[in-house]
Amino acid sequence: MSEGHTRELQRQQALVRALQSPGGEHALAPWLCEQGGRLARGLSAYRANAGASAERALASSFPTVLALMGEQAFAALARAYWRVHPPSRGDLACLGEQLPNFMRNSPQLEDEPYLPDSARLDWLLGCAEGAADIEAEPASLGLLAEHEPQQLRLRLMPSVHLLRSDFPVLAIWQAHHSDEPEPFAPVRAALAAGEGSWVLVWREGWRARAMALEPAAWRFAADLLAGSDLAQALNSGGPDFDFGAWLAQALQQAWLHRVEAS
Repeated sequence: MSEGHTRELQRQQALVRALQSPGGEHALAPWLCEQGGRLARGLSAYRANAGASAERALASSFPTVLALMGEQAFAALARAYWRVHPPSRGDLACLGEQLPNFMRNSPQLEDEPYLPDSARLDWLLGCAEGAADIEAEPASLGLLAEHEPQQLRLRLMPSVHLLRSDFPVLAIWQAHHSDEPEPFAPVRAALAAGEGSWVLVWREGWRARAMALEPAAWRFAADLLAGSDLAQALNSGGPDFDFGAWLAQALQQAWLHRVEAS
């Protein structure tokens, strides 16, 4: 890295430090000749604008969490998060990647333990919509008849993600997208029964979808996403797992990219 690039990187890092902490103007002293009130006021305005931009970006990425928390509480969360995790890329759509973990470690949210996983589901839905668009390779299915399971790997589409939660976060998400007269009745029933969620997320056309899986099917898909061979994935699914039914559904819903033989 050239001396000019190094200096520019240092300048950007100093600006981030100054924006994150009121009173941090001294970090910019080597790069700015202007001192005093105007610098402090300028940074304060810049800081407020950056916080507002982060709030809007996070509200767009986490609509379910916004609905659950309310605008005022979510705005406070967004600004607290921005101070700890400022943007590392120019695209603010990437800003919320660490928000579920940030929420999980937040003492203020201990009384609402389902919120971090709701945030995770929102984030995975956004990831599914932004995933690479690739074509399925149905001809590769012939490999299933030509090789032993331990020689095969099933590759899923880039839009496919999985979420396991101890809370009914899928029912919560569905309630916020339901036209039913009592959309939260299933949520209340699930909470009363202590039900969790085994969720698969994918993209259908250009729209993200989410559905519940049986635990055996979820464990099978998790092994596939981890790169396990078909034999290992079938073992994780267990003796009652119906691979034929899963494969038919994967083809119908466009979860499967291709089959590979090693």
